Amino acid sequence: MAANGYRIAALVLVLLFMCACMEGGQARASDAEVSGTYVADFETGKEEKEELTLNIDKSYSQLFTSSTKNVTNRGTWESSNDFLGPTEILLVGAVCPDDDNDASQTHHCSRNLVVHRKDGHLRLARNESFDLYYERKH
Repeated sequence: MAANGYRIAALVLVLLFMCACMEGGQARASDAEVSGTYVADFETGKEEKEELTLNIDKSYSQLFTSSTKNVTNRGTWESSNDFLGPTEILLVGAVCPDDDNDASQTHHCSRNLVVHRKDGHLRLARNESFDLYYERKH
């Protein structure tokens, strides 16, 4: 009887995990799934946008565009999956704005992005607290 209780508990946990994944939020994804082009629009009044392309060979390109400056950068990315956690993408040698909302002043950094799923589409969280995401380009 105890074995049946464990099986039921395990099944309930699996079902809860599946329901949480279907609703959206942080998600796990393979490197092939994550590869692609994403766009982030910054609402600064300067028409700033960043396009990020993650290539399957673990290279990436960034293109910042604004009314005052265009910056292109290339680097490498890594992915990780902590136990029961979401997939995280680390951009090595990324170009990052000095201010989270101003792409005109930049410096090099390592940027960590958390994979999310919304309405069946992947997106990368740049800053979840400020609701800043790279949306998958279709």
